[in-house]
Amino acid sequence: MREKSFDSINVVPFIDIMLVLLTIVLATATFIQTGAIPVKLPETSSSTSQQVEGVVVTISKDSKIYVNNKQVNINEIAAILKEHDPKNTFITIWADKQAAIQPLAELMGYLKEHKFEKVNLQIEVKK
Repeated sequence: MREKSFDSINVVPFIDIMLVLLTIVLATATFIQTGAIPVKLPETSSSTSQQVEGVVVTISKDSKIYVNNKQVNINEIAAILKEHDPKNTFITIWADKQAAIQPLAELMGYLKEHKFEKVNLQIEVKK
């Protein structure tokens, strides 16, 4: 009986696995960077906004409202924000530039009425 010798290793399966993993990483990297809700931010020539930790309110192109990636209606926002301190809670608004202005106006009215002080409208800087 003859013993098998392992003089070489077949690396083709290893390369196949690595290509599959690379594809998965590249596909999920866009969701991690931009979030699960596609939003085209309004553009300005200078940057005055910055992303901070806190409550993230997103208004999509079709005027759907999300709070921390969970879809809500404008009336539910009041209940969610009542749980937060108006003086210490950072509110970041991501509003699509093609979204209707009414949901944004209602949100801003609510935030002003309840004295939320740390509100940030996320923008994209023109290149």
